[in-house]
Amino acid sequence: MFKVRQLEAFHAVMVAGTVTGAAVRLGLSQPAISTLIAGLESDLGFSLFVREKSRLQPTEEAKYLHGAVVGALQGLDGIAQLAADIRDAKAGSLRIAALPMLALEFLPRVAAHFLRDYPGVNVTLQARSSPTVVTLVTTQQFDIGFSETAYDPGWVDAEKLRLRCVCVLPAQHPLAGKDVIRPADLSGLPIVTAPRDHIRTQRLQELFAENGATLSIKVETPLFASMCAFVAEGVGYSIVDPVTAHDFSGRGLVARRFEPAFFNDFAMLFPAGKPRSLVTQAFVRLVAEFLKDYD
Repeated sequence: MFKVRQLEAFHAVMVAGTVTGAAVRLGLSQPAISTLIAGLESDLGFSLFVREKSRLQPTEEAKYLHGAVVGALQGLDGIAQLAADIRDAKAGSLRIAALPMLALEFLPRVAAHFLRDYPGVNVTLQARSSPTVVTLVTTQQFDIGFSETAYDPGWVDAEKLRLRCVCVLPAQHPLAGKDVIRPADLSGLPIVTAPRDHIRTQRLQELFAENGATLSIKVETPLFASMCAFVAEGVGYSIVDPVTAHDFSGRGLVARRFEPAFFNDFAMLFPAGKPRSLVTQAFVRLVAEFLKDYD
């Protein structure tokens, strides 16, 4: 089996025409170059050079072989560069499945920023329901998932996340002038929220009851984005995650701090037992940085 160093020495002699020149190109001693050439000739079973005066003249066999050697060395250079890119997370692919709360605007912002730093990476982002996200990650079709749904820890690894929700109101709403909104302020007013059987709506009902307020459901819709769209049209108020509220800023509604604290819990999911690529690790770090803006 040929050694890469032998091929490099052969190429250097072909280009330089002398052992001395080849030694300079490779930063080796002349005896080392001679040994490498001799070893290659032994492995090949034929001579590569004949000495004429102070230069080495390649044989016809050497000329024929040289083209293939150049291609092989260029291929190795390409592999080395690719390996460096992979090591530095500059090459690879990233497949993300996420609930709409994050997939519609937040994750595209994060991914666009990520791709400016890692232009060699290809990204797939799909918006799916939380149960579907769990399935896609469990079956290892995607590298990262973002879901609110319960998951089996035997099939996925998870990093739990939570965002403190805010109250969104039509821009001209009488409560828009307040810095902090409480259940008592909202009691009896029409709310746009998730379906009544959703755990988040049930928790809201409990929170309002604990504070002596009434949760008056006007519109039921599963997506935070839809809730904000209804609010922007003046239908009522809503309690939504700060990411979606930010996405709707300047579109006919305002976001205000909601007390007592009410959180939206979700998780970042990964296929269980599957090592996370360097690309995945870099993206996860960036997501964490972006989420700090909503603390």
